[in-house]
Amino acid sequence: MKKDVTWFLDLYRNEQLDLDPSYQRRSVWSLKDRKFFLDTIFKNYPCPAVFLHKEINEDAGKLIYHVVDGKQRLETIIRFAKNDIAMDKDFGDAKLNGKKWKSVENDPELKTRFSNYLLAVEFIDSIDGNYVNEVFDRLNRISRKLERQELRHAKYDGWFITTAETESEKDEWERFGVVTKARMKRMKDIQFISELLMVILKNRIDGFDQDSIDNTYAEYDSPQETLIDFSEEDFKSKLAFAKDYLLHVENHNSAVTKYARGLGNFYSLWAFVVLNQPRLQHPNIIAERYADLMSKVETLAKERDLDKFLKEHGGATYSKAYIYLRNLVQASTDQAQRDARNKVLESVFLS
Repeated sequence: MKKDVTWFLDLYRNEQLDLDPSYQRRSVWSLKDRKFFLDTIFKNYPCPAVFLHKEINEDAGKLIYHVVDGKQRLETIIRFAKNDIAMDKDFGDAKLNGKKWKSVENDPELKTRFSNYLLAVEFIDSIDGNYVNEVFDRLNRISRKLERQELRHAKYDGWFITTAETESEKDEWERFGVVTKARMKRMKDIQFISELLMVILKNRIDGFDQDSIDNTYAEYDSPQETLIDFSEEDFKSKLAFAKDYLLHVENHNSAVTKYARGLGNFYSLWAFVVLNQPRLQHPNIIAERYADLMSKVETLAKERDLDKFLKEHGGATYSKAYIYLRNLVQASTDQAQRDARNKVLESVFLS
């Protein structure tokens, strides 16, 4: 079945088009991508099918179309019609170069080319949410356009992924430098926060492993029902403590944002705090010692001839910083490297 642009715009205006069902991902198209799709429309080239799942909203008394796949294309159409974006300035037609819809809609020929553009539509009739999630997952696995975390967002909806996604919205993660616009775009922020939460859940350091994250999402889908020893209250207490402790470190001398904005460094600092909670000294002491250690790490990282530098400045002074750096620059997410960095932090902070 094919539907023209006008049909989709009418659905949107009538509040019948749901662009953000629970299994959808965040918008990932750049402005360049959107302009390229507008180019596709006005040149009447074909595009992949849009997949919709329709159901009756009894409260609203109308049919709602949930977008399973095709969100980026439909968002682009809607934003162009709302004058939010313009055609590429080098489209190749003086009547369209850099133009917005308000400059195009009064031209009958151009208006027809846009409004009558046809998109193939496939309807998914099942009302089983799991089935819809599976379809979305398979569509995007085949096309290979999604990151693993985006696929998890489509596949899982249990306790762990909900906790990780809720955490990513909290201000402290942005303050720490964990959540950034670049990482948000492909859900990399949620993936990393998931790794941090796994340190609490498993009470250990693991190497980075996409399959391990998948397995943990599945294992902790409904932990209150399936895991005898799981305590959500204990988990929340440890999470709150770790964040609060690092905020105190940051407030003392900005050590977190100055030295731990890199994910490797933040993971190590986080794991140290989580795994050593009963033995931790006052956060101001940790802040000072961390800044001293990491300033040495930064100094070593800038040196071209490390052997010469260490001989001239006394190897003992920089020995721990050297071990830390050596386990940060290569395979930094492997368990062995993470363990080695943690041992350095323990030797510096707990002495």
